[in-house]
Amino acid sequence: MKFLITGGAGFIGSHIAEELINKGEVVVFDNLSVGKKEFVPDGCSFIKGDIKNKEEISNAMKGVDIVFHNAAFVSIRGSFEKIREVLENNFLGTLNVFESAKDNNVGKIIFASSMDVYGEPQHLPVDENHPLNTKSLYGLGKITGEMLCKTFEEKYGIKCTALRYFNTYGIRQTPSPYVGVITTFIVQALGKKPLTVHGDGNQTRDYVWVKDVARANVLAAFSKESGVFNIGSGEEMSVNQIADLIIISLDGEKVYLENPLGEIKRMRADISRAKRLLDYNPKGRLVEILPDLIEWWQNKIR
Repeated sequence: MKFLITGGAGFIGSHIAEELINKGEVVVFDNLSVGKKEFVPDGCSFIKGDIKNKEEISNAMKGVDIVFHNAAFVSIRGSFEKIREVLENNFLGTLNVFESAKDNNVGKIIFASSMDVYGEPQHLPVDENHPLNTKSLYGLGKITGEMLCKTFEEKYGIKCTALRYFNTYGIRQTPSPYVGVITTFIVQALGKKPLTVHGDGNQTRDYVWVKDVARANVLAAFSKESGVFNIGSGEEMSVNQIADLIIISLDGEKVYLENPLGEIKRMRADISRAKRLLDYNPKGRLVEILPDLIEWWQNKIR
């Protein structure tokens, strides 16, 4: 069996590649704008290319059975500032992926969606039937991708599964002003800088370990099920709790900044559908994983 991972040299994509390496031929497709060649596991083929280029992505899909589409401009906050980049990558680039899959008779697409499609929750935990009320262009791009999943499955017979990732953490995440608060806090603490908390820090998120997300992708790929699934931990933690855990380990202090546009107050995933239909069982616990994550960054920054 042959797999293609768009964005496969990136944070989540490289972990998916690791999970697949013993299951068939793995091809990583990445433009390396954020991903790094060093993250591509041994035994994978690598193609430098861009999903915005229809010819490049179509050529990469020849003979592919299952596509994992993770390449995207990944930032809720940043999508308010970089509108053209979001449109070109997350809308038109995703359309190129789906059309190329159709043209190359790909059997299944696993699409990386996001909890941002929900916007501010009307109830917790959020299940897959919760109204979609995103406030960001990033979230709208994910809703569009999910619509493409439904359309291409119904019209062309390509099995499509959309996985709504919640706040993913783990090694290899790129530090950014926009995403990855756990990574951001660790890098700030190691640099002897204050931990920048947006708003009052009482906002909560569902933090899910990247290896659980990667395993969910593989479970979805080999499942007869399709449709939409929440991929989270089923638990919520506040930003202040995250900051305090890191301060206990590395020292430091918090500084509070203005809340950015589009910030939601609380979030927690209902993962019962993924548990029932995909046999998804998240194993990561942040308090247990944090020491290894800190050690990885300590070695990286030296």
